[in-house]
Amino acid sequence: MILFVGWAIAVITVAIGYVIAGPIWVKRHSLRFRVGHTLRRCSGMYGEIALVTFGAMLVYLIDQSSPSTTVDELVMARPMVSLGAVILVALVVYVHGIRTAMAAETGERGRLGFTYSIYGVFSTVFFAGGLALIALVVTQALADASNFSELSKAAIAQLPMSGEADTDTLQRGLELSYLDTQLLLSKAEDSMSPVFVFMAGIFAINLAIRLTPLRSLFINNAVLLTMVTTIIGVIAVLVVGAWTYIGYYSSFINDYLEALTEFRGFIVKANPDALERYSDIYVEMIDQKALLGFVTRISNEWGGVAAVLGVTQWIVEQFNRPEQEESPAHAHEPAEA
Repeated sequence: MILFVGWAIAVITVAIGYVIAGPIWVKRHSLRFRVGHTLRRCSGMYGEIALVTFGAMLVYLIDQSSPSTTVDELVMARPMVSLGAVILVALVVYVHGIRTAMAAETGERGRLGFTYSIYGVFSTVFFAGGLALIALVVTQALADASNFSELSKAAIAQLPMSGEADTDTLQRGLELSYLDTQLLLSKAEDSMSPVFVFMAGIFAINLAIRLTPLRSLFINNAVLLTMVTTIIGVIAVLVVGAWTYIGYYSSFINDYLEALTEFRGFIVKANPDALERYSDIYVEMIDQKALLGFVTRISNEWGGVAAVLGVTQWIVEQFNRPEQEESPAHAHEPAEA
């Protein structure tokens, strides 16, 4: 609900801002596109509405892929922190808006100042949404670590560490423990879904900026923007991946292997089939502990989507370098759409 309200406020205020600014802002924020041999342009309002809609959809997808928390729960659980974050973002946005308006031509300052007073609401919502997205990913990662720690003890406890247990009890405990272990390790895969959705969303938005008239909203900063956001996405995946692997994935497998080593003294007295099964499980857990095993395990469908979009973005960048654009001698003054 909070996400929808924020999106609606952003759309309404950016539309009002463009209406107030009128032709002054068309020179500053316009979408440029080619029709035949003519370069035309129209209001950047449509592009900014598209961007905030893409952003809202990205936050919604991460919200849906985070089983332990939602945007609404985050805000309701920490209302004062959330309010403080919004106020801080608003201060930065409005200081920038005032400075930009004061730097304009004398006849445009008043109108631009009024425009930025409305447009600032859109910017505040947009960047506050970015903070909410990051908070969502971090909160989910911490929740996954806490849940994993609790469930790991139950999985190891399934091993019957008793010399009085019969063969059936030993084998049943081994199988149940291994089943719980695999279910637990699958949660590591789920814990990476939000950050993979985040990276896939960044790649998708970057492709839209590079391949559509949205590029002209950022003038010469489109390439820089896509590079910076790509780096942010890669860093997010690496940080969360390292946190997952080092923080609890690898340490849990070490604990489980130690328990299996202790369990060997009991299972060795069982029948050959049980001992063979024990050996298979032990070797399988060693393989899963390896970094390659972890990477393979977390490469779910969202990881695949992020990888495909990342490769696509790289290919687009190779065929869409700035030096390949039309030279100034062939450029035409944009016409109003």
